[in-house]
Amino acid sequence: MKKKAFVLIGLMAILLSSCLVKSLHPFFKESDVINKKEFLGTWIDQDSAKWVISKYEFSKGFMKGDSIDNSYLVEFYEDTSAPSKFNAHLFKLDNILYVDFFPVMKGQMEDFFSFHLVPTHSLARIEFKDNGQVFINWFSEDWIHKLFEENRVKISHETISMGGDENAAGYVLTASTNELQQFIRKYGNEIKAINCEEDENFLCIRLNKVK
Repeated sequence: MKKKAFVLIGLMAILLSSCLVKSLHPFFKESDVINKKEFLGTWIDQDSAKWVISKYEFSKGFMKGDSIDNSYLVEFYEDTSAPSKFNAHLFKLDNILYVDFFPVMKGQMEDFFSFHLVPTHSLARIEFKDNGQVFINWFSEDWIHKLFEENRVKISHETISMGGDENAAGYVLTASTNELQQFIRKYGNEIKAINCEEDENFLCIRLNKVK
């Protein structure tokens, strides 16, 4: 997907559609989750969109108030539209840092079209640079498509038709978290999975903190 298309259709639509490696189940276990306070704050990406990252609060139930876990609320602001919101978990496997994004659907899209959408987890590599920047590189669906075509990987998944076009099929991984982590350990360091410098179809964000 072209870079300009990301600006036009918004991050929520991207993370709910194709382009990225998506899963019904989380890529992380609670024991893998880590906390990095330097991830908090207000950021601007390379396209001048704003990202506000705070601790994720959730309701413990009726009359019990709210609670905070080791995850983050990521709010993506594009122009003057309402933000796209995600629950993000930082986790580490084999000393490599990843982030699992899951859309917060409530209050985001409440129309007939949105009722047909199934939220999924997406996977990205994340790097905290010495200069304060944060790089987030999502794993590409084009990359995993090639793995399936070459029969290099066998992991439970479903092929989904994008509008009835056989050439626009997407994938949703249905494997368990254990299987997903075996997959990550094998391919997480493969540069072709997140090769943003050479392939404009990959989604990569460069964040600079402003507050």
